[in-house]
Amino acid sequence: MVYTLITGACKGIGKAIAENCAARGLNLLLVSNDSACLPSVCEAIRGKGVKCEGLVLDLTEPTAPATLQRWMLENNFEVNMLVNNVGIGKGGTFASMEMADMQYMMKLNNNVLVEVTYRLLPELKKHQKSYILNLSSLEATLPLPYKAVYTATKNFVYAFSLAIAEELKFSNISVSVVCPGPVLTNAEGLKRMTAHGGRSKILMMYPAQVAEIALEGLFRGKRVIVPGFLNALFFKIGSILPVNVKMSLLEKLFRVYKTA
Repeated sequence: MVYTLITGACKGIGKAIAENCAARGLNLLLVSNDSACLPSVCEAIRGKGVKCEGLVLDLTEPTAPATLQRWMLENNFEVNMLVNNVGIGKGGTFASMEMADMQYMMKLNNNVLVEVTYRLLPELKKHQKSYILNLSSLEATLPLPYKAVYTATKNFVYAFSLAIAEELKFSNISVSVVCPGPVLTNAEGLKRMTAHGGRSKILMMYPAQVAEIALEGLFRGKRVIVPGFLNALFFKIGSILPVNVKMSLLEKLFRVYKTA
């Protein structure tokens, strides 16, 4: 019996991907640091008629990826799909942010993704067809003032995903990176959208929408998935605008994060 493993699976896009996978008949391994939420999410997933096991784990702990790998081996969980969803974002001027917050963001968004992928790669290679889906952002190609570290971490995810996709293109493993725009996942997300005004609402999507588009793109072998027509348009424009023009425009658009 094979499973899909999803990190950060209790809320937002991660939870929506888990629900979508369950609707497709896929068995699930869910990882989250939220001990209060994870059991109920697993129970709801089982109600859809698939196997679902949960592991409460803070993946930023030094030995956490090894613990995850050991949990899989001890329980004979075979995995043919990895969804690296877990991540965190925080805005504000670079000088005003706490170094500990920035280091945590880099560790969770990048270090964890790399180590979990590295440790699961031998398992993924065992199956006839396997998949890796990494969660980046529309901001991967937009180095945003006042979100300097966050957008850098998402650019890392984007670049890393494309690079290993090329390395693995003749293997059994298909790698995709999804770059969603604004997604309404929680009260903090609503606060950010309110700060941006109407332009954010035009681009905004819900987790279930992103999950459906992401999985459809993954199974079609699409390397870069940008949910939403307007988001895809902005993604393309962001990659071709002259740097000086782009950065000046982005500073004006995202000045609201200056005091976030």
